[in-house]
Amino acid sequence: MKKIVLFISFVFLAVAADFDWVTYNKALAMAKKLNKPIMIMISQKGCPTCEYMDDVAFENDGLVDFVEYNFIPVKIDLSEAKKLGFKAYGTPTFYFLRPNGKPFEPPLVGGATAKVFLDKLKEIKADYGH
Repeated sequence: MKKIVLFISFVFLAVAADFDWVTYNKALAMAKKLNKPIMIMISQKGCPTCEYMDDVAFENDGLVDFVEYNFIPVKIDLSEAKKLGFKAYGTPTFYFLRPNGKPFEPPLVGGATAKVFLDKLKEIKADYGH
């Protein structure tokens, strides 16, 4: 019985939702080609809210599907963000960029439940206009 429970747990973890994160440079190229906005998450090690977003909110299938369809997701560390010219007002900080790399929304700071974050992303997508 323990083996069955362990196997089912492993299978569940193997199919759990998650983003196909891409690098910043790859996202810029993809955004231009696909005419999609970019969602950047700036995080850092030891950030409990970042871990919550990764381990809980970003495991929601509806949220993952919406992001994958409407945005190109990028996750960068705080030190890399500074090198790229992004300012983090805390972690996580989320930026939303047009395909030309210019922000079209003020950054979002902090975490949220999957539902709250998805609702905000729907507003952001509507503001983007595509």
